[in-house]
Amino acid sequence: MKDIVRLVPAGPVEQLRKVTLWMSPQYAGFPPTAEFHYHLAWLRQHGRNPAMAENVEISNVLIYESEARRMPLFMLHELAHAYHHRVLGGGNADIQAAFTRASASKTYERVERFRGPGVSNSFERAYAMDNAHEFFAEVTEAFFGRNDYYPFTGEDLARHDPATLALLQKVWQTPQTPAPLPQSVPQVPETVSFDSRCYYRLTTQWRGDGLSLDIINDGKNNTPILAKTAMVPGQLWKLLPEANGAHRLVTQWRGKGLSLAHTAGNQPLLVDTAAAPEQLWRVTPELDGTLRLTNLAQDASLSLDILYDGKANITPILARTRHVSGQLWNVTLVAPCP
Repeated sequence: MKDIVRLVPAGPVEQLRKVTLWMSPQYAGFPPTAEFHYHLAWLRQHGRNPAMAENVEISNVLIYESEARRMPLFMLHELAHAYHHRVLGGGNADIQAAFTRASASKTYERVERFRGPGVSNSFERAYAMDNAHEFFAEVTEAFFGRNDYYPFTGEDLARHDPATLALLQKVWQTPQTPAPLPQSVPQVPETVSFDSRCYYRLTTQWRGDGLSLDIINDGKNNTPILAKTAMVPGQLWKLLPEANGAHRLVTQWRGKGLSLAHTAGNQPLLVDTAAAPEQLWRVTPELDGTLRLTNLAQDASLSLDILYDGKANITPILARTRHVSGQLWNVTLVAPCP
């Protein structure tokens, strides 16, 4: 709940504070869940407390922690139902129009779904397509944090459904700063080069400059991780030029004898340096100045990413290429450099 107060503007938060949260044991014949109760009649029909009408009931207390790993803002989802119904009006014309437009676009018919840590993602019809109420609650999760269906984040939403993003900015009263008009069409540089004498720090747009690509000191000393940024040799990388415009990634700590490679299970590891395509990386500039890392042994369908596990979110993997912040890397020169 602290995250909701931190993420949502103060005005809407004051409205959300008026919603009562009821804790209940799981009911026989019903799955454990969290739900906003729209109808007094339904509560009476099912023998539940009528005072819960137009409020939120939580009957998944025993699995709350695991559900939060899969859906970090699932409580905001239910509170969004309350905000929609009690503040904006359940029949809000703008929300209905956004849902109708999204449904007609067919762009939510087959999207990626995060099914939880250690479980393979699936592709299916977005839950947002059930009705206008679920649509609003689902895109609200993405807007303020992360949803379990694509569009996962506000960044995804901006690309996937910018009209709905604008609606959310309006109804949730978030600041809207229009982007400056470009003077000309921006051009993505075709190549990027690095000084082979120098060391660089690798951070992601998602996790920010406070976490850097490092190597776990566990005896094997070959597994990459995002760790708290520090001036340590495991976080100092050289990007050495190879043939075909590719680069080899080595650390100051382990030296040139071990190179970052794509291995089984799409796991990057440090392995003995060899003339192998699995150890060669394409470093491709993106329009926003970040860089994408793909492996020469694969086509560009897989990019170096950070696993979203709902916990620490610090494990590098190779994942399906998408324009997501975990795949957008900043490569920063570490001074001094010869």
